[in-house]
Amino acid sequence: MNNQPSSPPENIADPGRILLVDDEVNITRALRRLLASCTDYEIHTATSGSEGLELLKTMPAFALIISDQRMPQMTGVEFLQHACQLHPETMRILLTGYADINASIAAINQGAVYRYLSKPWQDDELLATIDEAMKHYQLTQENKRLNALVAQQKEELEQWNQRLKQRVMEQTNQIRAKSDSLAEKNQRLRNSFNETIAIMAGLIEMRDRKVPGHARNVAELVATMAEGLGLKGDEINRCRAAAQLHDIGKIAFSDELLRINPQHLDPGQMLEYRQHVIRGQAAIDPVPELRELGVMIRHHHEKFDGSGFPDGLAGKNIPLGARLIAVGDFFERKLHDFVEAAAYDEALLVIEAEWGTRLDPALKKVFKSAAAEVFSVMDFSATFIERKLAPIDLEEGMQLLHNLYTGTGVLLLKKGTIFTAENIEAINRIYTLDPFERDISVLISKKSP
Repeated sequence: MNNQPSSPPENIADPGRILLVDDEVNITRALRRLLASCTDYEIHTATSGSEGLELLKTMPAFALIISDQRMPQMTGVEFLQHACQLHPETMRILLTGYADINASIAAINQGAVYRYLSKPWQDDELLATIDEAMKHYQLTQENKRLNALVAQQKEELEQWNQRLKQRVMEQTNQIRAKSDSLAEKNQRLRNSFNETIAIMAGLIEMRDRKVPGHARNVAELVATMAEGLGLKGDEINRCRAAAQLHDIGKIAFSDELLRINPQHLDPGQMLEYRQHVIRGQAAIDPVPELRELGVMIRHHHEKFDGSGFPDGLAGKNIPLGARLIAVGDFFERKLHDFVEAAAYDEALLVIEAEWGTRLDPALKKVFKSAAAEVFSVMDFSATFIERKLAPIDLEEGMQLLHNLYTGTGVLLLKKGTIFTAENIEAINRIYTLDPFERDISVLISKKSP
């Protein structure tokens, strides 16, 4: 047996723990010297399989075990099989004589050893084998470490993803809550805007009481026509609001001018009368959100043939909203020129002559449909009867038979209105603020109790 290597192998593995097991002490000493001469391995020795197993049980794991095959009480193969059960990842090399080759091959086939070397060994071959085994062990451990690191990072990533998901859900819920709150506030703002416009329209009617409910009726007719033309949402609401405020400029009229029918005004009075559309636009122009309404108000007395005022616009140069208001304003005022029973049909005959001159003929069809919907709402069929009820006795689904005014003369609801929980609540509230005639004429189904 050559105790001195000819030259140390290249790329010796990093220091590791090695266990040498042989019942011949001189063998373990020779191996220790061989390894010590060219490596920094931490070497431990045992003189029997049982002693080796005790070391494996009491000490940290070894990277490599080198065991002789022929030992009393326990062969090398038996020892290495037990060692494999204790530390499966430890590399195992068996030193064996020629007579033990079959046992060595069986040990390899059973997975008990990594390699076997014949005795006497060649130092460079043994060192190369040890180096290879140590690298294999270190590679296995590094792989194990990396797998553990990957598993840890995967778990951390999953936890991070879970926290992120939870955070996203929390933020989503917060955003949704804020969005819902904002939507609610926007809805309240829109409601407040609509209610403010309605209040302004009511104030206009309080100034000019010749045609009660005029602005409200025109607004409903204009909105219904706008919907029939395919306009959507905000466009319809803007047309409705402009229709409610179309006569706002008349607030500046004198009482005398308000009392005179426009057809009977002298030139000076007509000049003053024509200013109301400009005043109306100027009155609301300081509010950016109302400026588009102001344009409609300014031009609602323009005529389709260009003979209107204040700017003499004609045809499609007149804003659509203004053309709609012109139709609604003209027709609603004509309703008041006739007795109630015949007013609707008579007004339809009168407006027929205005298409193409005063009014846009393209709106004729949608007007007739809207007028039928807005003004032909009373149901006097045999299944309904008239009742007079106090505000507190009103119920949803009943229909108002006559215009309802507050005690000071402001139109509260127009005839034909179907009662809802909201307008019933409003009627009872206004009744306490501005008392009106207690009995309200309504239509109810004969099937109602």
